Amino acid sequence: MKYPSLGDLWKLDTIAKSRPIKTNGQSRILGRFRQLFPLTFFPDELLIEELRVVWVKKMGPWTTEIVSIMATDIACVYASRGLVIGQIHIKSLTGGPEIRIDKIFGSHAYRARNLIEGIALASREGLKVEETNLESEKAGLIRAGEVRSSLFSH
Repeated sequence: MKYPSLGDLWKLDTIAKSRPIKTNGQSRILGRFRQLFPLTFFPDELLIEELRVVWVKKMGPWTTEIVSIMATDIACVYASRGLVIGQIHIKSLTGGPEIRIDKIFGSHAYRARNLIEGIALASREGLKVEETNLESEKAGLIRAGEVRSSLFSH
């Protein structure tokens, strides 16, 4: 019998069952965000896929570092913005790699945060936003991950 008090094994079992693995082994790219070129000479890139978040960190002309966090391992997402530029910080649940990108457009920082929160909710809680159209799936995940501004008004 399976009881909720089994802890980690029960959580792992529910996470594994919540979203079926794609048969072709590939997940679609839902969002692509880059740093601003004049502010950084080698701009980093943030790729948001259905099952993971990938950070392509360019350290030189032919040198790149790739960090990826699976959607089930996302602990929290921070985003902040100024007038023009913003930053995004993604922490891993396992204490592994962290993704921190600054000097991106401010509106892109919030859009990326909403999208990452949406895929984290979809992968952990079993939220189904399976659409044949990529844009409608992306809009559904953004809606699921956004913070309502009415929560902050008094």
